[in-house]
Amino acid sequence: MDYKVKTYLNKLKKSGLSNKSIETYDMLLGYFAKWYDEYGLLTNNLILVEKDIENFIDWLKKKDLSVSTIKMVLNRTKEFVEFSGGKWLADKRIYRERNKVESAKPFSEIELRTILEHLKANNKIYYYLCLTLYGFGLRISEATNLLPDDIIEKENQIFVRVRSNIAKFSKSREAPLILKGQYRDDFIDFIVKRKNPKLKNMTLFTYYNDIQKRIVSIDRDNVKVYFHNLSKELGIHITAHRFRDTYISYLVAKGIKPLSVAKWVGHEDISTTLKYYAKLTSKDELEELSKL
Repeated sequence: MDYKVKTYLNKLKKSGLSNKSIETYDMLLGYFAKWYDEYGLLTNNLILVEKDIENFIDWLKKKDLSVSTIKMVLNRTKEFVEFSGGKWLADKRIYRERNKVESAKPFSEIELRTILEHLKANNKIYYYLCLTLYGFGLRISEATNLLPDDIIEKENQIFVRVRSNIAKFSKSREAPLILKGQYRDDFIDFIVKRKNPKLKNMTLFTYYNDIQKRIVSIDRDNVKVYFHNLSKELGIHITAHRFRDTYISYLVAKGIKPLSVAKWVGHEDISTTLKYYAKLTSKDELEELSKL
């Protein structure tokens, strides 16, 4: 096993992976090597069936590892097994556990304001994207596929209509806008301009890139890279999902019923929504978040 791991790591090193990353990979694969010795596979060819992998996951959980660390161990192990000529015979979703209590990380009021003010001054298209993510609590895959006509007005309230073909669970829904003051005004001005008949069939975050000299549509990969760089620039951990967490936290702080929150954000299981309530209440954040 040690020889196979070293061979794999040498291959990664030759591909240009940094020494720090190699050390991380070595540490992650160390869990697999220990489990392998303890568990004793029936074959030396690294053929792991679903039962083996479930056993490995249970073993990792007993080590008190975080959800994210377990996922990293599994991802690296799968790559290593396949590189070594073995087989990983399990559904890729075998471990999709997401600890909402641990992972829900809404922005503080200062963080949110810092991000939005910076983007307003430096990158308008991402400013409007972040207003949309926070204002409606959308997933990034939903936000980047919105059309101008998906923003609607009913009874003097603004809603987003998430079509079934872009919703995560293929179920359409509507969610109210929570933006206030200047942010709300800026968002409305943006939508009014984007409802131009010439632009109505283009996704909401399509724009002309002056550097590339062409029309560009923002997608989730663009967003991931941009937020990664912005995080380093502002010293704030920024992901698209944190805007969604902040939206949900705002609704919780306002005392909105869990069933309504689940309906608006598209949670398939109400227990997912309730975990946000448990987290915020246990950390006494309700009063603070109500200021957003």
